Amino acid sequence: MTLAIIKSMGIALLLTIFLEGLFGAIWGVKGGRNFVIMLLANLLTNPLVNIIHIYFAYEMKLDGLAMAIITALLEISAVTLEWLVYKSRTDIKKPFLFSLSANGFSFLCGILINLMR
Repeated sequence: MTLAIIKSMGIALLLTIFLEGLFGAIWGVKGGRNFVIMLLANLLTNPLVNIIHIYFAYEMKLDGLAMAIITALLEISAVTLEWLVYKSRTDIKKPFLFSLSANGFSFLCGILINLMR
């Protein structure tokens, strides 16, 4: 893996943690424990999603509809895994809706950031 990819993944992880933490604060998530679990859930899902995405985009050279499907499946997987973590380890209200909304917010912010580059 090149240094540029590692740097890009690090930036994506930090932005995701920041954005989903901000979203959690707006949602009304309380308690340091809940935020630590959110951090750990993102440390689990974000790098894995990005590594798989990079693999299909750059190694398998997929694009267009194929990458849109891969991206959707990866995001659905992240939402599901984070929901299961939040449901079992936090007192976040409506953990599925929270996971879906936080990931959607983060994903859309990522799209906007990439469009502005």
